[in-house]
Amino acid sequence: MSVVANFNRLVEVKGSDAIFHREEWTVPCPCRTPEGFRDPQWHLDHPLDPVCNEEGMLSGNTTHVLTKAFVQPIQSTRATRLSTEFYQQMWGEVQADDHLGIFPCNWAGTRLEFREWSQNGEDWIGYHGRRYLVVNANLIPDPSDGNPEHHWEVGLRLVGDIE
Repeated sequence: MSVVANFNRLVEVKGSDAIFHREEWTVPCPCRTPEGFRDPQWHLDHPLDPVCNEEGMLSGNTTHVLTKAFVQPIQSTRATRLSTEFYQQMWGEVQADDHLGIFPCNWAGTRLEFREWSQNGEDWIGYHGRRYLVVNANLIPDPSDGNPEHHWEVGLRLVGDIE
């Protein structure tokens, strides 16, 4: 069994439930002007149509997956192996409810992609009834063969409860 398969089995057996929610904003909104700017009047004139994001794009594809991961408070005793410089670089100023998440690269046939994560709340991780933004993500390679797709180490910042 490969190292990745062993890791995924360990996550499946020992990991906590988490929700991976990601929205891809790929559809240009009809409110966009020929110059590419948003026209707020268009949304006032069309109140039943969906509202776009700040870039004038509508959600085109949503991924909502129940997954398994290792999630723990960054300030827990289990995270003391991380150097102060590492977690300050990962988060900046560490806040009381920041967590470290270790996620597989793929779960139940879905790629868990943490690059270009939205900071506006459209993309989030759910853990223990709370919603977190990803403030940083590192794709960690397989230590046995250098395969760049072993697991993700993700900095999580609490934003509120799951509604």
